[in-house]
Amino acid sequence: MKKIDFLNELYNYLSPLPKAERNEILNDFREHFREGELAGKTEEQICSELGSPFECAKQYVGDAIDDNRIKPQEKKKPNKTFWTVAFFWNIVQAFFSIPITFGLFVVAAIMIVAYCFIVPAIGSIAFLVFAIASTSTVLCLGIITLLWTMIEIKECIKMMNK
Repeated sequence: MKKIDFLNELYNYLSPLPKAERNEILNDFREHFREGELAGKTEEQICSELGSPFECAKQYVGDAIDDNRIKPQEKKKPNKTFWTVAFFWNIVQAFFSIPITFGLFVVAAIMIVAYCFIVPAIGSIAFLVFAIASTSTVLCLGIITLLWTMIEIKECIKMMNK
């Protein structure tokens, strides 16, 4: 167990106490971790020496906490089936969104070139503003689509590997 996990779980188990008292107890445990780290111990070693957060909290809270009401939290593993399906769905989405994004980039490039020739011929500032706004909108949509798909795939891979 890591230091942050230990302290978070301890804080939750100390919930029957006032916030100021909980923070004071947590500061004491942070000091235990500092001293242990200065002595060259790892976070895992310090956690095993201190015991479970539940048992530590029980020393402070006493009868307000008992084994029947509050149990140590078990870490839930992500549902691999869900994340695998989500991964493949995002691959399908990427299959469609990448050509669309590429198409938006091509359209934006055509619009830029066309506006370079059309705007001087028309001489309208309103048309120039429309040209810049529509081109930048198309480019932004393409970039957002591509980035969103990449982020979703990365998240799915991370969750599948947990």
